Amino acid sequence: MNDPDVESLTRILAPRLRMLAEVARTEHITHAAEALNMPQPTLSRALARFQEELGMALVERTGRGIRLTRAGRLLLPHVDRALDDLRQGVAELTGAEEGRVALTFLPTLGVEVVPVLLRGFRAEHPGVRFTLTQEAWADSLRRLASGGADLALTSPLPSGPGLVSAVLHTQYLRLVVPEHHPLADQGSASLAQIRDEFILLKPGRGVRHLTDRLSDQAGFTPRVAFEADDIATARGLVAAGLGVSVLPARPKGPLAGTVELRLRDGNATRPVGVVWPQEGSGGGYEPPAVALFRDYVRRVGPEVIPDLTG
Repeated sequence: MNDPDVESLTRILAPRLRMLAEVARTEHITHAAEALNMPQPTLSRALARFQEELGMALVERTGRGIRLTRAGRLLLPHVDRALDDLRQGVAELTGAEEGRVALTFLPTLGVEVVPVLLRGFRAEHPGVRFTLTQEAWADSLRRLASGGADLALTSPLPSGPGLVSAVLHTQYLRLVVPEHHPLADQGSASLAQIRDEFILLKPGRGVRHLTDRLSDQAGFTPRVAFEADDIATARGLVAAGLGVSVLPARPKGPLAGTVELRLRDGNATRPVGVVWPQEGSGGGYEPPAVALFRDYVRRVGPEVIPDLTG
């Protein structure tokens, strides 16, 4: 918190607050001026203008010294808190080790992936704080594009302007069918072959977006039996025989009661990665802590995601 850059920026942003704080600390106009690195007459004139604009006296003479009036004493704790808050804000702007990262991520990544990444990163950089939001794919990208988040861990990755992404892991999409389904022993299938009802994820979910894209490419419109909130629910309903679904391959093997078939339609993959605003957007500024965490995720993420998702 004593970083000289932080102090210099705070002085620029809050000259009048520091002026009042130094007068209260020194109770001497000359000593306060020296601490503020300004001539004594300049400080005296600045104090006079400050009180004139405020419409009340904040300081009063006491012989050779100076002290706060009752109004000044009432204001001082708020001035001190404002300066502390301002120093913290400047530290977050300029320092990698005291910053804050706003991260949005998919619910499927929140069980183990995000905690593992945060635990490892905070072991190296304990001063960095996080604001976390768990939400669906479309909501996550909207938040990131509007400036409500610094980074997103999501899938699929955006292709439009304004956002940049890096793939951490690519999962294969499978047609998940009940174990006694007529195609269960075929090994692979095309969506056009399916006559069953589908268990789909709700609109706005990343897997639903990929399923819709595959269906469009195949010229196929699935009959929807149910729209689930998450992958685990969809997989369980398939096991119960309520329909089929397009889902990421389960790393530990198919769920009991289901069979996963390779899809012969288009690019049946699900890239999982980290997304951030393109350079120059959002005023062209990126907090150092955000860059530090993004680099960590790009380095460690590929080792974490394959084993823990699905």
